Amino acid sequence: MGLENDIRHDLIRETRRDPRPTVVLVDDHRLVRDAIASMLERSNLVRVIGRLDRADDAIELVQSAKPSLVIMDVEMPGRSAFDVARTLRGISPNTKIAFLTGHEHPSYAAEAERIGAAAFLHKSSQPETIVAAIEKILLGQIVFESKPHAGGSLAATLTPREHEVLTNIGRGLNTKEMAETMCLSPRTVERHVERLMQRLGVHERVKLALLAHREGLVGGTANEQAAI
Repeated sequence: MGLENDIRHDLIRETRRDPRPTVVLVDDHRLVRDAIASMLERSNLVRVIGRLDRADDAIELVQSAKPSLVIMDVEMPGRSAFDVARTLRGISPNTKIAFLTGHEHPSYAAEAERIGAAAFLHKSSQPETIVAAIEKILLGQIVFESKPHAGGSLAATLTPREHEVLTNIGRGLNTKEMAETMCLSPRTVERHVERLMQRLGVHERVKLALLAHREGLVGGTANEQAAI
């Protein structure tokens, strides 16, 4: 509690000196974090108050600092960025959430929309495009560079975490291997698998693996897929 109060008091003093909106960056790639921070600081639009490499780490900072905006990578080790975003929305309702992704997947934008994110942006966008999008977000606008997917394949309806679990099952990973790959405990992986089975109405891992191949989540020849 003492550390949290110290952080809050420091931010209050800094805000009095610099009233610009505050931003927290969350991305597991340092070069990406630094590049975005540098771009935002050059724009003089916002003040970057945090650069984090795990989504979980954002919770304590957001709770203490109540930033104007959190810009978060979609795919990072550990807890799902979307799960963390839901927590952030609960502890700091006025903090806007913008997701930044380097991968085009139909379910990501849909999940971001369900959470109530203010933006879904691509890392490949031009710097001026990202800065312009952030300016719109801070003015209360919604900016989605990918439209939420309304139909199509079954895999497109899954959350990013469900998609990751199904893909790893399709790759033939066991619970321990999935836990290591996803930076989770084996028990947490088991819970994700159980929920995925309930959602899909499939109660055998071998059938989930077959589904992953049919949905094109895992590479392989037709013979390899038939052998599952």
